[in-house]
Amino acid sequence: MGILVAGILVITTFLVASSLMFGTILNGTVEQTQALKELAAINKRLTGSALNITSAAVDTPGGGDVTVVVDNTGSESVFDFADMDVIIQYTDLSGDTTLTYLDFNASTAGANEWTVPVTGVQPDSFNPNAWDSDEALTIDIQVEPKIKKGTSAHVVVGTPQGVADQSDLTNP
Repeated sequence: MGILVAGILVITTFLVASSLMFGTILNGTVEQTQALKELAAINKRLTGSALNITSAAVDTPGGGDVTVVVDNTGSESVFDFADMDVIIQYTDLSGDTTLTYLDFNASTAGANEWTVPVTGVQPDSFNPNAWDSDEALTIDIQVEPKIKKGTSAHVVVGTPQGVADQSDLTNP
């Protein structure tokens, strides 16, 4: 009788452990499958996104006005410019390195802000007031403190899709 009880106990322990292990493996597989589906969706969205900074210049030597022109070379449109990221790193008038995330202002760029001028998207023929494929976006930037004359700066522009480009500019 003791051998029979011991055998049942061993078999029961084996079945409980097997079912717990199977449940854990099944749950992990479901989680991995969901994560791969989400990753595929993100990659599909990013595949069609690309941009290229074609020009970046300080408007006035020793000033804080910068103009950047960016081409949308991908197939994704940008409808809300406030969702974009613009970052600039430069040497200010006192010689300190300044790294600034610039806020979007729909009307006029104030200190440490950027805006899209009235003629900002060229040619704006497909979706008015949206930045579509093969269109150039002009960005006006205003930084404070001002950029030191004769130094370089680095600007990064990013879209809501997570695609970014960067460019150096020289303050003559």
